[in-house]
Amino acid sequence: MMKLKLIFSYDGSAFLGSAKQPHLKGVQDGLQNALKHLGISKPVLFASRTDKGVHANRAVASIECEDFFKDLKNLKNQINRFAHPFIHIKEIQRVEEDFEVRFCVKAREYNYVFFHGDFNPFLARYVHFYPPFDIKRALEILSLFKGKHDFRYFSKSKGCAKTSTREMFYIKAYRYKKITIFKFRANGFLRAQIRLMVASVLAVLEGRLKEEELKEQLELKNCYFRLLVPPNGLYLSRIIY
Repeated sequence: MMKLKLIFSYDGSAFLGSAKQPHLKGVQDGLQNALKHLGISKPVLFASRTDKGVHANRAVASIECEDFFKDLKNLKNQINRFAHPFIHIKEIQRVEEDFEVRFCVKAREYNYVFFHGDFNPFLARYVHFYPPFDIKRALEILSLFKGKHDFRYFSKSKGCAKTSTREMFYIKAYRYKKITIFKFRANGFLRAQIRLMVASVLAVLEGRLKEEELKEQLELKNCYFRLLVPPNGLYLSRIIY
């Protein structure tokens, strides 16, 4: 037997989230089904979970399979035959037996994508249509989240996490023509954390939330804002080991 690391992308609009679903509509279900066509039946393990509608550019999973799959390029092509069109394996790497796809992660990186042009139904599942805003001011507000904080007021629920404290390594914001991207890197994220943070920044820009109120919410003094931006603009962009 050998252990493999899969690096892959997926269109989150085609699934009900990345985790297994009762009706087999999760990304994990789709990838597991593709592997079963090749006779690989051991569970596929994901490094990170995403909610319904959230996409991934470089998600990571691990599988165990027989040694005769050692031609990894051919294995990648065979998996993609059954995983397409909504899941695409980009790379396959052989890893040591003690590799833990989730617990060896050092950082996770997400992007949130805005589109400032006219509405286009062909882009609707992949960007958040939103009017142009002051990107320098947005970055000032976003910088409040840098560092180590207890993000319990910026999460849907604590879930199975032992703690709601996370360390935000960096946050960037940049614009190219009609597209603005917020980039987040942290040692981990709570459920819907990024969508809540982005929504709160937009609320400050719009005058619906005061910056001082945002600071108080981050300091757990009060909870003022609980709305989410749509999931379709959010991408798991990178997992760092």
